[in-house]
Amino acid sequence: MNKTKLFLLLLSGIFLTACTSSSVALAPKSPMYQLGETDGCTTAQGTYTKNSENFRNNTEYSEGWFAGRKNCNPINEAK
Repeated sequence: MNKTKLFLLLLSGIFLTACTSSSVALAPKSPMYQLGETDGCTTAQGTYTKNSENFRNNTEYSEGWFAGRKNCNPINEAK
């Protein structure tokens, strides 16, 4: 097999593997993350809701709050 055919065969293989999907299972969200996400979503929809104690002291709650605020923001939904 000449070098050009070998190159094209390898290049085709690279493109085909790049098109496959990944089936990585997402880890379930903790109850504190879910609570923060709900509060952040409520905030994004116009009613400020945040448990300040949890926000300061619980990383999962604060990450969920920011995610909820971002994902439920009406500006993001219009795009």
